[in-house]
Amino acid sequence: MSSTELITEIKENQVIYRKVFDVPIELLFEVWSDPIHLKEWWGPDGFTLTVISFDFRNGGFFEFVMHGPDGRDYKNKIQFLKIEKPRLISYQHIGDGEGDEDVNFRSEISFETTNQGKSTNLTMVQVFSTKQELERVNQKYGAIEGGKQHVGNLSKYLDTISKAV
Repeated sequence: MSSTELITEIKENQVIYRKVFDVPIELLFEVWSDPIHLKEWWGPDGFTLTVISFDFRNGGFFEFVMHGPDGRDYKNKIQFLKIEKPRLISYQHIGDGEGDEDVNFRSEISFETTNQGKSTNLTMVQVFSTKQELERVNQKYGAIEGGKQHVGNLSKYLDTISKAV
């Protein structure tokens, strides 16, 4: 139930995604913070997710495997830096958790109530160490388009669960 299109902005070493969702802030935060929901939408188009571990607290880790449409598995590990329910989730993506830090960036996902609590503004900011690092990761993995698809899959999932209610 999305009321606006996704806005994507690139500023030096940052990619900023903005979208308004026609759902309460508590629901949007829940689908970002519960592995039962995450496995249904996390990642770009065609990917599926296996959750290895999920410790949703400041300093906790989320380890998972993204299964690509090409049949490859991509191990990932993130560490939650700051969680303020229901307004903020900040984490550091630290590679595959086995020493390969090929993709290392910080994400901050903020949630803001609008429309008397009926809608929520989502802002997701990905910060890379340098502009060149963002360009490298985008060239190698299609990070910017993947981020757009990630938010798009969130939107599709919210549409599905809001119809079920």
